Amino acid sequence: MAFLTIGDKQYEAKTSFKFDRIADKKYSSEGELTGLENIYQGLMGYKIKSLAAFWDCGTAHYGKREQPSIESIEDTIERIIEEDEKEIEKMFKDAFKALDESGFFRLQLKEYWKNIDMLEQLAEDEKEIKQAQMAKDMFTEKRKELLV
Repeated sequence: MAFLTIGDKQYEAKTSFKFDRIADKKYSSEGELTGLENIYQGLMGYKIKSLAAFWDCGTAHYGKREQPSIESIEDTIERIIEEDEKEIEKMFKDAFKALDESGFFRLQLKEYWKNIDMLEQLAEDEKEIKQAQMAKDMFTEKRKELLV
């Protein structure tokens, strides 16, 4: 489970239809990756914006009145970074694990990893095959690192 405390309120991230809807609406890249995939990949790259996006989507189940604003999420993440650099790594791991182990996104992420495995097959020459293998290895290592 992933939790974020903003002020005196603790929020729990939830992977749900609301998460998916907000992710696609705000964080997808046209014609390329879904919002979930962008956030998932961004977490693997330790991108702060992706961590904020995860919490923006993960708190959507609280509804408009109780959901924290993206600004308050970003301010909280910024404060955490300033106070304890090690805590931010835990936040990335918790967010990534929440997505990776989610029953809600299980099949979608299973398909994502099948596509990563297919990169080499789509390569047209030796150089592309080598690049595809490097990308696959990098994604696999990042996933292992975040799930420890």
